[in-house]
Amino acid sequence: MPDYFASRKLLLELQSHESEVAVVADKLGWGLLGVLQENPAGLDPYEVIWGKSAALTLHYREDFLTKSPCAFVTGADERQVHTAARLVEARLKPATLDDLLEAADALRHIPADFALAVLRLGLGSPESFDERFATRIAEAAEHPQEEMRKAAAWATSYMIWTQFIQLLDQLAEHDPSDDVRRVARNILNAYLADSAS
Repeated sequence: MPDYFASRKLLLELQSHESEVAVVADKLGWGLLGVLQENPAGLDPYEVIWGKSAALTLHYREDFLTKSPCAFVTGADERQVHTAARLVEARLKPATLDDLLEAADALRHIPADFALAVLRLGLGSPESFDERFATRIAEAAEHPQEEMRKAAAWATSYMIWTQFIQLLDQLAEHDPSDDVRRVARNILNAYLADSAS
């Protein structure tokens, strides 16, 4: 099976709808390939996929944890994926990396909103390790409130950055909450399984 590449997830406004992404797909001349219904039991998100073939596709997804809409491109050719992603980004005007960082900083003292901002940091993070994102997620992992630490653990599940293994191990072994330890352990196991394959 060939390698597949994916753009970063482009986070859209919370009130965005798949029809906005459908307009972009139409402008690209890409037809509807499929719709995947949300499956809460499997944490599977609602997703719509367009493309000329499975070799280069545009996705609209409603993230299961954050209910945040996002768009991204996948395909067999890395250059084509990045070119298509730039076109999609120019048309949809998603949150920039700086927007995500600024939102997390601005909401730091409002726990419920900060938890969502931390999850969105994970969801919208760049493909490659970014110290700015990692630092904010690590800070959330030390928050006195359990829900914040759990949000930090979940935020690491959106990308596979080996730099998070130590953080997840620390949460899995030493967090005072059974729930946070369980979530961190499950994500850590997924990380280790991914690196072994």
